[in-house]
Amino acid sequence: MKNLFRLTLALVTVILFLPRQGAAQWDYLDVAPGYETLNLAVEGDTTATGDPVSLNRVYRLERGGMYLMNGRIVNIKGAPLRVWAAEGAGAKPLMIMAVNETGANDDFARIEGDAHFKNIYISGIDNIGIQDRYIMAIYDSAARIIWDGVHVDHSRQSHFRTYATDTKLLFNDCEFRNAIDLATPSNGRFFDGRGLMADSIMFQNCTFYLNSQRMFRTDGALTKNIIFDHNTFYQNVYGSMTASGLKQSGPIETGKGVNVRITNNIFQDLGVEGMRHLKTLVPSDRMPIIHVDSLKSTTIDESSRNWLVRNNAYGWSPIFPAFWNSWGIDTLVKGPAFISPYGDSAFFRTQPNFVQSGNFEELIQFADAPSPDTLMKWVRYRFESNFSNVGNPDPRADRNGIGDLTTKPETFGLESDPFNFDYPTSQQAYTAGDGGFPLGDLNWFPTRKAEWQTWVTDVKPEPGIATAYTLEQNFPNPFNPTTEIQYTLPRAARITLAIYNALGQEVVRLVNNEGKTAGTYGVKWNGKDTSGRTISSGVYFYRLQTPDAQITRKMTLIK
Repeated sequence: MKNLFRLTLALVTVILFLPRQGAAQWDYLDVAPGYETLNLAVEGDTTATGDPVSLNRVYRLERGGMYLMNGRIVNIKGAPLRVWAAEGAGAKPLMIMAVNETGANDDFARIEGDAHFKNIYISGIDNIGIQDRYIMAIYDSAARIIWDGVHVDHSRQSHFRTYATDTKLLFNDCEFRNAIDLATPSNGRFFDGRGLMADSIMFQNCTFYLNSQRMFRTDGALTKNIIFDHNTFYQNVYGSMTASGLKQSGPIETGKGVNVRITNNIFQDLGVEGMRHLKTLVPSDRMPIIHVDSLKSTTIDESSRNWLVRNNAYGWSPIFPAFWNSWGIDTLVKGPAFISPYGDSAFFRTQPNFVQSGNFEELIQFADAPSPDTLMKWVRYRFESNFSNVGNPDPRADRNGIGDLTTKPETFGLESDPFNFDYPTSQQAYTAGDGGFPLGDLNWFPTRKAEWQTWVTDVKPEPGIATAYTLEQNFPNPFNPTTEIQYTLPRAARITLAIYNALGQEVVRLVNNEGKTAGTYGVKWNGKDTSGRTISSGVYFYRLQTPDAQITRKMTLIK
């Protein structure tokens, strides 16, 4: 099980998020800092017919540079949009939205194709000190989006939102903070799926802190694949506003996920407003941190779902349970729980494909996180003012403060003394993860993260299991129209050898759960799928699966 999970994490970025052009030689266009430079670079990067100059284009930004945006950037006729920081040391390039002649600002990017953003800092505060509505919106169905090392701050409504279906979204090594609308706290989300079905969403080694509504919102939509692995979630306000019903959603709205992996995370001080509207539920329920519900789908059967919720730490600073108790919340409707009584009884205790293990409550002593006292002032005021939203105190965590670019340019970008979510090695969470690694975002433990990167990409069987399974590189490669795949078994085993396309969809099984004796085998593939149709050129993957091991390699078909 552990080996399978490690392989899943190692390959998900390859299979689900592989660029449509395959292995590419990137075509860099260096963009100087300044006003409108990135806008003009993207808009002007076309041929005489308006087509993109290069499908492998990367807009490369200077480390430490400031880029003032004159409106959003958009894919050129659906071509991939890639905005990367230059390699090397130095601060991440800083993106700031400039207001137009009417005084209104715009979001940073409108995505109408695949996109990849790497090692940039996006400010949700514009040049005159006003919050943007949101940072980025996706409008292209089936788009594949990667955020890699992106730091995003201060949106009013949501940092990331979708207006498209069947998207594949990967967020890796990112920091999300301060999604809050002081006047309308029902806004303020890090991720907003807008009720549209997504194919795959993965957050790994990310840190999220301080927002007013859901941290992760799907708004009741199906999501085929969700992976939350090694993330730190801290300080979320969200209070339930449902007036009736038998069950509750919560700040992490995964309820209608089909295949879900929630592993090795920290969830602390989430849902601190609790169930702020008192009501009677029969049977009584509690707001869950991890939300699970029935699919109610006509196309996906409940029995096909697979959930693993393992090795997560959760907890609340003592001032929050004390407040809930003093206000009567805990007496009347209870405060938040990691998994609600409804979710536990209806799924994890009764459905064999819903598994939870190794989850525990522990208050993590972060090295230098925003104080819970500041958020407690917000919660107390909200209750005492009967949620009027008039004069709400500002709980946002930004040591630089918030200002305009002309008079207070120092307020933009990362602080010189940024928050730190490291924690003591003496805590249970430090060794509670898969492989004995710390829970939460491993970027706060650089040495351990380097060890983890080796561990998670090692797809060999666990110690004690024979290690002589081999899967050779197909020959010839690239090939047209046939190729041969050779594999070795150290002992008798039942094996499957299958071919997958770049989307992770199975193309054909060359060996289907057949018993084999120990030895070396070869099998030829003629480049056709299960139905006998010749497939198109592109990158494909072939996987050997046995009870003890899984090994995957890549091949290329060129016609």
